[in-house]
Amino acid sequence: MAKESFRFIHASDFHLERPLQDILDLPDHLKRVLVDAPWRAAEAIFEQAVVENVDFVILAGDLLNPVASGAQGVAFLLEQFESLRARNIQVYWAGGNADDTDRWPAAISLPSNVHLFSEKQVEHLVFRRHQTPLVTLMGRSCDGSETVRSAEYSVEPDDNFVIAIAFGNADAETLTAERVDYWALGGKHQPEVLSNEPSVIRYCGSPQARSLTETGPHGFTFVDVDAQRKLQIHQIEIDQIRYSVQEIDAEDVALGRDLRQLLAKRVARVQSEGSGRHMLVKWRVHMDLENASVVGPSALDELLAWLRREFGHGSPACWSTDIEILPPKQLPAKWHDEDTILGDFLRIAATHRKEQAKQLNFKPIVDAETPASSVWQAALTSTEPGSQLATLERSTLLGVDLLRGHQIDLVAPTRRFGGSEK
Repeated sequence: MAKESFRFIHASDFHLERPLQDILDLPDHLKRVLVDAPWRAAEAIFEQAVVENVDFVILAGDLLNPVASGAQGVAFLLEQFESLRARNIQVYWAGGNADDTDRWPAAISLPSNVHLFSEKQVEHLVFRRHQTPLVTLMGRSCDGSETVRSAEYSVEPDDNFVIAIAFGNADAETLTAERVDYWALGGKHQPEVLSNEPSVIRYCGSPQARSLTETGPHGFTFVDVDAQRKLQIHQIEIDQIRYSVQEIDAEDVALGRDLRQLLAKRVARVQSEGSGRHMLVKWRVHMDLENASVVGPSALDELLAWLRREFGHGSPACWSTDIEILPPKQLPAKWHDEDTILGDFLRIAATHRKEQAKQLNFKPIVDAETPASSVWQAALTSTEPGSQLATLERSTLLGVDLLRGHQIDLVAPTRRFGGSEK
């Protein structure tokens, strides 16, 4: 049975209490832009809701920590809610970890158009237009669990379009077992589509990235549902600043191509992809270690200064945060074949690499042999996924540098293990 069409916005993970990270030596002309970026991105969502005249806005958690963001964050959110209330746009808000419902100031009431879901149980609401029911919305604020429990979102069949709002990790297979047309999920900063049929299951991502682990476009999801329940879904990009990690392959350097020219061309591509946004770029250069000249901290600092001088002050700016020198994906074959300590070292490293460094345990070695700070020890013995393989690669680079007599100086105090010391 055909009903009226409607449209809504799905947004989450504003994290207004968090500043942007992974920024080194930021120039004055970008400081205010970076401070304002999360707030401007969040504001753009509510502006779009008004411009597009949506029926309601779904907020799937982690908008802000009211304590950490202070009065400014609470006032900002109330102002946006009021702008929607003036246009009769409803807001359905499922709290996450940061915006735990208990953290909202008890003395401050939410506007009448805002429904903050309980963390104790899934609540069922019906959106109506002129007394005609169109959408059943089910939502629950996060209760500390990291997993979305799909069985809690069961609903009796009717003619309404069904939307479930949840925060946390979700399994597409279990969620599609429920009679839900659209799952509006929060808790991931990168946008992600888990399913498009039979149910649409989406994380809309954060409207503004905060670090180099959150590269690429960010924004919110705009959904238009016609009278036959066909969905048109658009991921709208509203990020003010965009992070990017760019790799320069060793083969390009080995062919004698000028590194500055390679970087300049890549900057042009990055700025084109950014569509007028300021870009924060970390460079990862896989060096041709066999033919390279000295690539020590002074040379890297000079290269970084050149990038910032040439491309970091424009409008938009492409600010280079750091340059990380990495070994090429394949070290020179003749080094592996040498009947030397270096050859033995590389053959052993290659054997461990094949096993993805799964069996390596650096902690006993680090504890006994490394007179370093707790920060360094934590970095070398991290248990994060992929960290052991990354540590093996850095250790291999360090061993090559030492065994070749510092022909390529990559281990000076400011540039240890292929990156800036923190």
